[in-house]
Amino acid sequence: MLVLRGLCRGLHLAGYFSASGTIILAATLLRRARLSGLKPLAWGGFALALVAGAGWFLLQTAYFAAARNWADILNAIPIVVQDTRFGALLLGRMAALLLAVLLFQAGWTRLAALLALGGVLAEAWLGHGGAMSGAEGEVLLASAVLHLAGAALWLGTLPVLLLALRRLPGAEAAWLARCFSPLGMACVIVLVGTAAVQFVLLIGGVGALFASAYGALAGAKILALGLLTGLAARNKFSLTPSLPGSGVALRRAVALEIVLGLAVLLAAGLLLQLEPPAMTGMAGM
Repeated sequence: MLVLRGLCRGLHLAGYFSASGTIILAATLLRRARLSGLKPLAWGGFALALVAGAGWFLLQTAYFAAARNWADILNAIPIVVQDTRFGALLLGRMAALLLAVLLFQAGWTRLAALLALGGVLAEAWLGHGGAMSGAEGEVLLASAVLHLAGAALWLGTLPVLLLALRRLPGAEAAWLARCFSPLGMACVIVLVGTAAVQFVLLIGGVGALFASAYGALAGAKILALGLLTGLAARNKFSLTPSLPGSGVALRRAVALEIVLGLAVLLAAGLLLQLEPPAMTGMAGM
């Protein structure tokens, strides 16, 4: 049940990031591009976030209520919605994403982008930092907000970037890739920096990577993030400057980044169900 709950959370993040990233890139680098498929891509991300979020909500409700059957879960739903931060934030974030996609559909792209990004950042209050008090909790919460922003602006925009690289003319695709490259590298720096903060506060030391399930999973996430960083560096310094000649190789690299990004988000979803080694007694949500 714990694994399934974590996977649902990771898939929910993937869908939320994809929908948000599509809207954000449409409001910025793609605002003048004539690119079909943006709205279906945003709706697809919303659908994944909705279905996976529903699974996460039901599994988390079952966990809160120590439910033994569906009747226990159904009886607990109103309580979880009304009396827990988890229920209120999850439903509020989904309402914000739905409104963002509807605004995007109607052509209010910039407002939709702000609303979608706000929904992404609100996820931080469902993590370990949101459950803690004191200075460490504040630092962890701030790092989570920045971490989510970096992930959404990089990993969440990769599907629409791949779509654009496939459908835009060569010169436009090359321009987009060159403009996207600094954004991607800035996000990488934010992700690595905030991951270091979270490593210190939640794991505590290298030895903990080999002493617990949380540490082992965190190690796998760090490895995947390292591979992603290597791909991003290759794209920026090798493939992007060689466009349009390296177009096929760049599209393959972006597709691989999407796969690795999904693996990172699934690992993150699982991590948030486990107890961090450096914080014994704190329950992950």
